[in-house]
Amino acid sequence: MNLSEYFTRIGYSGPDNKPDLETLSKLLEKHITSIPYDNLGMHCGETIILDMETIFDKLVRNNRGGCCIEHNGLFHWVLKEMGYNVKIVAARLYKPPNEKYESYPSHAFLWVTMDTKNYVTDVGFLTSYQMRQPLELVSGKEQTQLPGTYRLTEDNSIWYLDKLERKLHIEGQSNVNPSPMNQLAYQKVLCFNQKPCTLEDFEEKINYLLTSPRSFFTNMSFACFQTANGFKSLKGTTYSEEIFKGKDGIDLRISRTLTDTELQSVIKETFNLTLDKKVIPVCNLTHFLVD
Repeated sequence: MNLSEYFTRIGYSGPDNKPDLETLSKLLEKHITSIPYDNLGMHCGETIILDMETIFDKLVRNNRGGCCIEHNGLFHWVLKEMGYNVKIVAARLYKPPNEKYESYPSHAFLWVTMDTKNYVTDVGFLTSYQMRQPLELVSGKEQTQLPGTYRLTEDNSIWYLDKLERKLHIEGQSNVNPSPMNQLAYQKVLCFNQKPCTLEDFEEKINYLLTSPRSFFTNMSFACFQTANGFKSLKGTTYSEEIFKGKDGIDLRISRTLTDTELQSVIKETFNLTLDKKVIPVCNLTHFLVD
């Protein structure tokens, strides 16, 4: 593994020995607009191996995507190599259908310390929740980026990440969300503490995601690719493009259902993913439960 291969993969041409906020922000933006987030491999017979050499080969040398643990595991290695003070932390995602946070962590992201300030950074999230810049770890501070406004709050050593809801127009529909009284509210995203962890700490969770009939991964095949002004996503056979503030200051979403031939083409051409086997799409959220 070497940094130059990674830099080529994401199109980064800046310094490799300047561990500051500006460089971190550039790396984050380059990473998420170059390497898709996806679980398609498991829907064509592959597995996920939490080993840095394997992750590097998959995401960098083989031009593949991956899940949050693979993405942030790779980004952690990159930042360490560049001299950043960085650690992996684990988060519990908020599940709206259950109106509660997960009972145990399933999401990996990064805590970076520079001078006297702490930041969280994440290159492995889906859709409009994916941050475009590091978030400063200051309780109650609103931090606005391209995808919207984020807020971190701390309570009894637990940090909570929320994101302000956005107005959305879905092409072909007359309504614009949110609806009652057109009020915007903060949506809960995840919570975490500052305890460091390793890739190996996620082995049990990965096994659950890959095998459990209750898992989001087994019930949904998906891919997400961040663009300069939004993102592209694939959920089962539904392909969507979302543009931030693309219509009268309102986010715009365009979706369509793909045929099998179109699906395989979109995976290869739009998401730039070449898989050894055919993806069998799944979208079965009616059977998806959260522990």
